[in-house]
Amino acid sequence: MREVQGFPKKLADTIKDGLDHGISDEQIVKGMVSLGNLAENFVSPDSAKESLAKEIWEEAKPDEKETMAKVVLRVAKKKMH
Repeated sequence: MREVQGFPKKLADTIKDGLDHGISDEQIVKGMVSLGNLAENFVSPDSAKESLAKEIWEEAKPDEKETMAKVVLRVAKKKMH
């Protein structure tokens, strides 16, 4: 459970590092969507929350996936220090 709790901070740190190296928000969003699509095929959910997240991702249309990635980016930016 500890890894899951630290995930938002780790995500924020990773995004900050990308932004510091000149990666645009658009590139980060595209990368998140690509990773989500890849994970969809290889990740097996370990909990009810993960199963729901996977089901939502699988059901989402491409524009909806992009919207979800934009929300994740916005949340991560709020956690940057």
